[in-house]
Amino acid sequence: MKKTVILMSLFLSFFWAKSYTQEQLANLSEEQLASLKAQALERAQAVMMQEILNITQDIKINNNTREELIENLCSTAPMNNFTINADISDSLVQSAEDFSGSIFASRDGQNTWFSSSDVSLIGSEGYENTWSTSVETSGDNLVDWYLSGEIDSESFGLDYGTLIVTQSPNNNSNAFPAPSNLVATVVEDPSGDADGDYDIESVSGGFSADWDTQEVERLFLELDLNGSCCDEGGLFGPWYLYGIGIVNPDSESTTSAYAVGYGNGGFGQLSPGLLYINGDLTGGNVEGFEYLNTTYFETNTSGDKLRVGINASDLFNDPNFGDWPNSFEGLILVGVVVSADISFSVDIKDQTGVGMLLLNSQHQVGNSSLILSEPGFDNETNQLSVTYTDADNNLPWYRAAQICNTPNNGGNCFTQLDMIPNSHTYDEGVLYTANITEDLIEEFSLSGDYEAHFWFADSDDLGEAQIEYNITIGEGGGCLLGDSNGDGVLNVLDVVLLVNLVLAPSYEQCADINSDGILNVLDVVTLVNTVLTP
Repeated sequence: MKKTVILMSLFLSFFWAKSYTQEQLANLSEEQLASLKAQALERAQAVMMQEILNITQDIKINNNTREELIENLCSTAPMNNFTINADISDSLVQSAEDFSGSIFASRDGQNTWFSSSDVSLIGSEGYENTWSTSVETSGDNLVDWYLSGEIDSESFGLDYGTLIVTQSPNNNSNAFPAPSNLVATVVEDPSGDADGDYDIESVSGGFSADWDTQEVERLFLELDLNGSCCDEGGLFGPWYLYGIGIVNPDSESTTSAYAVGYGNGGFGQLSPGLLYINGDLTGGNVEGFEYLNTTYFETNTSGDKLRVGINASDLFNDPNFGDWPNSFEGLILVGVVVSADISFSVDIKDQTGVGMLLLNSQHQVGNSSLILSEPGFDNETNQLSVTYTDADNNLPWYRAAQICNTPNNGGNCFTQLDMIPNSHTYDEGVLYTANITEDLIEEFSLSGDYEAHFWFADSDDLGEAQIEYNITIGEGGGCLLGDSNGDGVLNVLDVVLLVNLVLAPSYEQCADINSDGILNVLDVVTLVNTVLTP
């Protein structure tokens, strides 16, 4: 049952203002002292909620961004040189200096992680807004991975300096407390800006979800302190309250915010739990708060960490929370530590900046075979094309079109073109194109019949060209180079006819075996060698 906590009354305002001497404190009964402690912590809780509400107000009023921050997040199949690509929103990236990031990849079921921070903008045709990074891995034929980035908060219309936007591992077994390998850092806070035991160094988060449906089941949040966790205070205080604010940036509500809180208020007044904050975002005033759930709420305070676990449905199903999933598929988090003493003096010990936790990650077992289809060649524009489709949405790290002589002309491949995609939705099918430029035509004297070999790879298995496609470059075409008499075979009859054409002199394109536009002794020598060593 929800427990509503009324923040203030005239009576309590008078009562809280009272100071106690040591003698008076010594004469208080255990029940009176517990009541004072509860009231003091209620006051501290009100202050903590006010700080979280202020953050929520700042985000919702100043942030007008309502678009996907990261689109077309994709990777290669599990492989040693594992590569990921992501199209980063213009709202996040105004220049190459506005974004930095890291990739975290695991080949052993998320037990250990390989990482790389060498994330850079590709920027070439077909990849104008695509950022890429690679990491050397080894392991089984599976991969789990997530992306973490740092951006300037001004991209959101906010003034919090550098802002972390990160995915996290999927704690799909609901292990609690969540081990360090199953959470991601969401907020980093300067060390030494508060007393050691109350100095927040970071806020971390994670989630659990079914691999197939990706429906979020639980949230795992963590405060990492510079000192030990978590001090409840002495007999007469001060007492301490630890909280993590949770903001849905897409919520249309102007009256609500959320937090997980930990403290000891006596008589159950301040049980650890998930809290709903009722207030006025336009005016910035907290009116009250209530527990959404304390039953399905896990707490662990070992070492220097406060770890909590909550049912995601308790948060997402609250009518004031807003739609889920939101446009970001993420939540904004902030950490707060507050103290209060028996005289009801309240002090904000530490407060972090904000970060965004994206409740998703990527998981792949095995590798579906890629499919190449619909090869084509436009002989007016000299453009090659082919459609690439991959059921796993794996990107092709190798994507080439080779230009080769036909088998009758030796079948050798003499140049290779890098193919350019028209989109990055590989599971839906992507059209790749490459142009045979005038420079290439001139360099290799291209004219006539050739083969285009389309060759793609999304894993360590490079294999061979998947499609061999006949093309004709130029207007002549349709013949075997060196086949002077047009019988489809290179033999001594072609040599005799070529010699006559050279002596005439006369020009036949099919007889010009080296495609230099001239029939001479070089063509004769080449043809003789081809006939003798077919």
